[in-house]
Amino acid sequence: MSDSVPPEVSVIVATYGRPDLIGDALASLARQTLAPDRFEVVVVVNGPDDGTTEAVEAIARQHPRLCVVLARSARPGVAHARTVGLWAARGTYMTIVDDDDRVTEHYLEDLLDAVEPGVVPLAWLADVEPDEPDRPDFDNYYTRALVRALERGAEPDGTLAVPALPPGISLNIGKLVPVELARTVGYDTSLRGGSDFVFWTKAYAHEQFRFRPLPDRRACYLRTRVPDSLSRRDPGYDFSVSQRLACITSLEEIDDPPAEVERITRHMVSRQLDHVRDHLARHPEQRAEVVEDVEARRLRRMDWPTVNADGAQDLALLYCFTPWVGTAGIVAARRIRERGVLVDVVCKDLDDLRERDRSLEAIADPYVARVAALAGPSHFGSWASAEDWSARVFAQLEEWGTDHRSVYSRAMWAASHLVAAQYKLRNPSVRWIAEFSDPISRTVRGTRRNNASGTGPLPGELTAGLAAAGFAPPADGDVFTWAEQAAYALADEVMFTNENQREYMLGYCPDPALAERARALSTVHHHPTLPARFYDLQAPAYRLDPDRAHVAYFGAFYPTRGLTEVTEALAALPARVRARVCLHVFTQDASTIDRAVAEAGLADVVVVNPYVGFLDFLALTRRFDLLVVNDADSSEHGPGGNPYLPSKLSDYLGSGTPIWAVVEEGSVLSRQPLRHVTRLGDAQAAAEVLSSLARGHAGQDT
Repeated sequence: MSDSVPPEVSVIVATYGRPDLIGDALASLARQTLAPDRFEVVVVVNGPDDGTTEAVEAIARQHPRLCVVLARSARPGVAHARTVGLWAARGTYMTIVDDDDRVTEHYLEDLLDAVEPGVVPLAWLADVEPDEPDRPDFDNYYTRALVRALERGAEPDGTLAVPALPPGISLNIGKLVPVELARTVGYDTSLRGGSDFVFWTKAYAHEQFRFRPLPDRRACYLRTRVPDSLSRRDPGYDFSVSQRLACITSLEEIDDPPAEVERITRHMVSRQLDHVRDHLARHPEQRAEVVEDVEARRLRRMDWPTVNADGAQDLALLYCFTPWVGTAGIVAARRIRERGVLVDVVCKDLDDLRERDRSLEAIADPYVARVAALAGPSHFGSWASAEDWSARVFAQLEEWGTDHRSVYSRAMWAASHLVAAQYKLRNPSVRWIAEFSDPISRTVRGTRRNNASGTGPLPGELTAGLAAAGFAPPADGDVFTWAEQAAYALADEVMFTNENQREYMLGYCPDPALAERARALSTVHHHPTLPARFYDLQAPAYRLDPDRAHVAYFGAFYPTRGLTEVTEALAALPARVRARVCLHVFTQDASTIDRAVAEAGLADVVVVNPYVGFLDFLALTRRFDLLVVNDADSSEHGPGGNPYLPSKLSDYLGSGTPIWAVVEEGSVLSRQPLRHVTRLGDAQAAAEVLSSLARGHAGQDT
């Protein structure tokens, strides 16, 4: 071949540690029907020379018409070697042949005849055993997919759209691609596996080519079944998880592509996640490690349903759950994450009451296999809605047909516990964990919640269940009391969010034996705090005056939780101090509260905002100098201590921002090690906190 006339095709062969095998690959290329001056073979020795160079030179001497170019890649890894080969190539097109494989005589000729701009030709693929090289086996996933695609029908010019044959992207072999396109895309040399399909996916994103399968099988790539081949490895965490996630991360470079490219990209992501799923099936104890690795990468195309499909042995019955906006569902999702157990979730479709926020699904998605959001009327305190939900839950569970080993329910809303109690009665060996977010049969003022007694199948089944356990049903029969006492009588673990809540709730239980059973099985777990990375998922725009210290309050302005001591303190501050601080309130009905703030003469120190989305809220907690959380006024409850612990505290704790708690004496909140703790109603103490904050901010300025 004249140096002045470049070849049409460059065949790149990356090799390492196989001087005894590469001879067959090169010999098959020497037998090509394509004229020798129309192609070259670029052999890249990948790593220390172990005799491969000598073997290649010997083969070249045996076939003097075969143009062999030797190159070397000092860095290990097939992607490095192919990159070196790609830049050493002089051809218009390039194709890959692995060092332990062979190609049939018409391989290059037929590929070159079929290529044209915007079209990538595809050869057939057969597997051969090392000891039976002349018995090709076409029964492989790629060839089966190709046959099916052709049976569905190619275009008149013999081409197929790439989405019609996704496996065509998954292999680096059996294709011809322009060298210019290959260099533009490049192999990701950071990848220790999977660089082939990543390369082809990116190539398709760059130029939406079509495939043209060759018309017959005379042009065939013969893949040798060798255990340590570049493309076949034993599974393990590194291969099944780390390398798969690295490939998905590399595909994140494909940003906002056309629909057909996104379809292929997601298909390739899903195939990588199949490896992760299979690994977790073998090693479920490594789920937390996998979740950590996935979330550290912030993958836009992460698909937990693919990873978690059909893998749950545990169940969660949650009337409220994400993506519906609301504290109850968000805390339930956080609790599922904290437990670290893969669950199937049955919840209520709350579209008739609440908005959806899909970003909330990120909280529990890594630990959720299936979610069934059931239709029907939404009502948080009626037997009728509980009966309806019960029928739908058990119909769904029958459809799933899974024998779960545990059931978790969480209630402010009674139906979660009532149906979980039914499930426990019907499946006695199942472990039931029942969590109470708050006292559900008592209001924040300590009065009873009352509704009509139930008379349908649900209370009937529960009455029989309690009797079998040795306990009488609630005397008044209201749904809220039933939810508490059914859990006390039947659950295997009764979870409270704070110590005061446990003492208060068990204290008003009318049956001492029932209360004692619940106490013996009880645990106390404060609301979970999300990992720090959740606070960086969003970057909401919110302007803060650099000359002021900024205090933030997120939450409803209930009559019992109104921050009056803080607003009174702001009003009483000297003008010079007042000019140095600002309170930012994020709450419901912001326009009404904003008017009230203006009427109180506080518009210069209080900024009122509507609620923001949960992830925006987490991000904003890191922007302020101080976060305020306050107790509900439980003085009408009587002695025993405030039974409420604001769930907002757990969100604040993850922010790293100093916290100011406005507390009721004896409350759980009052015992937390926070930056500032003042009493409800103590405006003077609040003023001292604000003055100290203003002085500290002024000191920073100087």
